[in-house]
Amino acid sequence: QGDPGTSRFFLSFEDDMFVIFGGDGLQNILKTFRVSDDMPVEAPQVTKALDKVQLAVEEKYREIREQILNFDTVLDDQRRLIYKRRQTILFKSLEETLSMVETFNEETVAAIVKAQSEDGTVNVEKVLEKIGQFFPSVGPVVTAGDLAGLDEAGVKAFLTVAVDEVFKSKVDDLEKKALADGRPPMSLARSANYITLVSMDNAWSDHLQNMENLKEAVILRKYQNLDPVAEYKNEAFNLFQGLQDKMRFNTIFSLWQSFVTAPSTQNA
Repeated sequence: QGDPGTSRFFLSFEDDMFVIFGGDGLQNILKTFRVSDDMPVEAPQVTKALDKVQLAVEEKYREIREQILNFDTVLDDQRRLIYKRRQTILFKSLEETLSMVETFNEETVAAIVKAQSEDGTVNVEKVLEKIGQFFPSVGPVVTAGDLAGLDEAGVKAFLTVAVDEVFKSKVDDLEKKALADGRPPMSLARSANYITLVSMDNAWSDHLQNMENLKEAVILRKYQNLDPVAEYKNEAFNLFQGLQDKMRFNTIFSLWQSFVTAPSTQNA
């Protein structure tokens, strides 16, 4: 009931802490004193050895906590950026959403042309194949002859204009149908906003798993005399860039696919 007392702790030399951090020093003590397995050991040397083990354990876990904090800081910075961007998209006006989609269209065309170009020469067939995948309404109106003889910049400029014209035509058609049917205007902008948010959420979910896999991979690189934190930061940056590209690609793909499927749904 509150009276002064003492505590006594018992540890085995076979404890994982001793085995991992104590090394051969503690075993040598046992051999020196010729101690039997069932005999308790009390000696200043053992106390000093225990203190060293305790310090080694504390240092090891301090390094682990510091490493985890550095990893979490990188991911937290990315989380703040993506949440801020999501908030911005969520509260965009319908006009701003259409402008955002036009920017996504242009950036997607540029990425497709760049990926299929080498030393200024464009693989026109591959470009048209990708354009048909991401912009199915544009594929039928652009031919290889339209792009023949154009360099990378020329192909990008031509396709950007073609995509922009088809997109604006689609917006106008939907507005006219909405007016004729008595429905609210800017339905495409609302759909684009929803698709963008869903694409962002799905891409972010996949990104979190990729970051967890990256964390496990870079920890092993310390055995290659590489700094795990520096490796994590470098590759996390590349993954984040890929996340933004994936979000944009998925948004454009899903939105333009809806242009193709929407008419057939109405006819049905």
